Amino acid sequence: MKQLLFTLLLLSLLLAPGYSQVMSLKQCIDSAIQNNYNARIAGYEVLQAQEKIAEAKGNLLPKINTAIDYRYYTNLPYQLLPAAVFGGPAGTYKEAQFGVPHNINANVQLTYPLYNPVIQANIKTIQTGEEMAGLQKIKSQEEIAMEVSNIYYNAQVLINQLGFIDSNIVNSRKLLSVMDLLYQQQMAKGTDVEKINLQLAQLLTQKETVESQYSQVMNILKFLIGKSQDGTISIEANRRSNEYPVIDDNPLTEIKLVEKQVSFLQTEKYAMQKSRLPAINLNGLYGTTGFGANGSNSFLKLYPLGYAGIQVIMPIYTGNLTRQKIKGKELEIEKTGIKLQMVREKYKVDKLNNTYQLNIIHKSLITIQQQVKLAQTIYAKTILQQKEGIATITDVLLADNAVREAQQNYIASLIALSRAEIEFKKLTGNLLNK
Repeated sequence: MKQLLFTLLLLSLLLAPGYSQVMSLKQCIDSAIQNNYNARIAGYEVLQAQEKIAEAKGNLLPKINTAIDYRYYTNLPYQLLPAAVFGGPAGTYKEAQFGVPHNINANVQLTYPLYNPVIQANIKTIQTGEEMAGLQKIKSQEEIAMEVSNIYYNAQVLINQLGFIDSNIVNSRKLLSVMDLLYQQQMAKGTDVEKINLQLAQLLTQKETVESQYSQVMNILKFLIGKSQDGTISIEANRRSNEYPVIDDNPLTEIKLVEKQVSFLQTEKYAMQKSRLPAINLNGLYGTTGFGANGSNSFLKLYPLGYAGIQVIMPIYTGNLTRQKIKGKELEIEKTGIKLQMVREKYKVDKLNNTYQLNIIHKSLITIQQQVKLAQTIYAKTILQQKEGIATITDVLLADNAVREAQQNYIASLIALSRAEIEFKKLTGNLLNK
């Protein structure tokens, strides 16, 4: 085991020439959350939701508008007057033009919503939408953390695999040296040497393949955490202890998001119900009205104009449109409530299965580690027996295959452990905390 740890350390140095920053999983996750494009987009969505709240609240403030209107009538508007006014027959009308060519209006108008239940209800809806955007941002960060964790653990598994391969290459070269010496002394067959050569060639090819996989995984990791592909980073090669930490159980973000969706739909329904109530506005206007004419009697006169009043808007009949909208929203709330119940039940099942899986993996990993040590011990003894002529080259190859099989089982257990640990963090709401 000491030789394996030394090989892992040496490998990490060889794979990171020059200065290489060693990054922990938490550092990688923090860097990814800060630099990842999806996380940055989610952050902007939260800012947009906050601006929408400010925009909605602005509808409760008074509005002041100014308007200037100038009209020059080439033809003055006509009005029909009863002819009887001018002594004509009853029931007939006479057209007449009123006004002057030049008309000027300059006004300042004030509108202030004294009571508008729809606007107030919409503010609550938008505030709930902001909370949903915040949860969506956290969910996006958790997805990034899961992706980075998967890549990070994958790289750690490949490092462990390379450590085993290097150890096997060293053993194969030692065995090849011994077999060459025995062959020269005519104490071994040429096929025995060829078998060891084939085994060594397979190990070297396997090493190249795993090194290529490691390079690809590290390139993906650098992309996720926002590091340049020209730079070099390395990760912590050693896995932590087999005992996973006892951490606080936090509500699942997915559950909180669906709960907030229910609240959002309820606020939308509340806003629809409030649309049946009257809206009361305070209106006011102050300005001037000007009239002017050309010619020998040209003039321009300005007259003040102003008023203040209250406007009440009361919906009486909307063709059952509001009632149908409310009914549709109630159905949507019920559907989302069923979805929430499903997510909660699935969470319970997933957590039970994950706990069971983690316990099994931890126990099996300890057993497999013992099997690796035992296989290595048997292999070493078989080499000694082969030197003494007690064991054959076939016995040596079988012992070597047993070592490799135990190593593959260990790698498979590491992969299963990595996936189970990520799922454990997700189910306990600690993807961003550990």
